[in-house]
Amino acid sequence: MPTIDPLTLTLAELAARWKRSPQDVLASPLAPPMYFYFDGLVFDFNDKWHRANGDASVVRTLEQHKTRLGTLEIDLQRQAMHKRGLLKLTQWEEALSDAELQSQQAEADRLTEDIAHLTAQLKQRAEQRQRRVRNGLLRAAPRTLNEIAQHGQTRFPPFAYMPPTPAGETSAIAEGAVVALEDGFPLKEALTTADLVVAMQDVRAAEASAT
Repeated sequence: MPTIDPLTLTLAELAARWKRSPQDVLASPLAPPMYFYFDGLVFDFNDKWHRANGDASVVRTLEQHKTRLGTLEIDLQRQAMHKRGLLKLTQWEEALSDAELQSQQAEADRLTEDIAHLTAQLKQRAEQRQRRVRNGLLRAAPRTLNEIAQHGQTRFPPFAYMPPTPAGETSAIAEGAVVALEDGFPLKEALTTADLVVAMQDVRAAEASAT
């Protein structure tokens, strides 16, 4: 009965196949692309908006708008009560003209619209972030592999490369694009030789090129 090759080999299995140590395989010019498993959020490196803290300026603007609107609403309420003779303004307040009140009301209305827009924008971003979940392999970057080759492990990488998309499937991120990794589960502090795998088709291609 014919033997069916696995789709992937661990680095240890590849090292045994080539009769070399895992470190030697990593340092070899024939080393095929190495992958590691990741379950978490994956973003195109250039997608600043959806990545962590990409909403910082919008959040800051929203808070400033809310603070300003709160001040305006209190001021408009006090001015309206003063006009009806229900409130005496303090020595630090000045009665506003109708034109000034209309200007403040217009600013308050504009801020209310802006706050609604920014809030909706942030809600949409949060929903879109959750659609960036990936549960699968990512290609390790050369620096990551160099550190593992030298030390046996490295700090779990914040960046990697997008692997090829299987036939018949589509991906929002192009093959080979640099991706940022966030919220991995379970949280791992390090990536080691034991975490690395290779595609069997890449192994065959490397072996064919060596003959």
